[in-house]
Amino acid sequence: HLFENTQFGKEISAASDYLEVRERSLDSELPDQRLFHIDIDITHEWDESIQYYLQQAFDKKPELELVTFQATRCCQGEKLVNGRFQLAGKVYSRLEMLDHAAKKTKRLRSILSKEIKIGLENNNYYPDSAYDIVTDGNFITELVDQNGLYLLLDIAHAMVTSHNRQIYYRDYIKSLPLNSLIQLHICQPVLPDNGLAYDAHNEPDKNMMEEVIYLVNEFSQIKYLTIEFYKDKDVLVRSIKELRRLLAVIS
Repeated sequence: HLFENTQFGKEISAASDYLEVRERSLDSELPDQRLFHIDIDITHEWDESIQYYLQQAFDKKPELELVTFQATRCCQGEKLVNGRFQLAGKVYSRLEMLDHAAKKTKRLRSILSKEIKIGLENNNYYPDSAYDIVTDGNFITELVDQNGLYLLLDIAHAMVTSHNRQIYYRDYIKSLPLNSLIQLHICQPVLPDNGLAYDAHNEPDKNMMEEVIYLVNEFSQIKYLTIEFYKDKDVLVRSIKELRRLLAVIS
């Protein structure tokens, strides 16, 4: 939404190599829109309207290199209570979601040029049934491997999931298909000593930046880094420049 201010958009673009399209920015004509992150679950049923919408959206963005989708919940309905999904509509089994993803991936490859990669973002876990299965590392790995997808690792989502499931963060990300890792989403979650963690999309702190550098060092195939901070243009640009500085040190 920062790009709704034309001057802000120019300043953020000037600090960036590429831009990541979101659905609200489909009409933007700024250059270098190479990534497209889409808030649609690849594990769900799609009606004709969604397929038509995607085709029209892709046609508007001729420079795309990577499109990424979600697997946010194990049900078709989109009911939110206090920002967390609740079971609503049809509830899918693991096999049903894998089957939907296979069909959707095949469909996407029929409408995208062969040069455009397709990826999946990991979601965060909250102790509600809607998050069953989809945040399990083994499920995400099977989904990615079965369909030849790439992994968009949202670091904050992984931290929230490990905190709320009471497992070690490093153990959790090891359960993900890191051999297919191509992109990082970077922001600072809230991780309280007591209570639930949540993805606050805060400015990445020193520890988060250190984690980004660790991952870049460990997985040389990572190609894209997106800082997901929306609250202040100047802070976002500052964070991008700081990340650039840290990456230059290790290059």
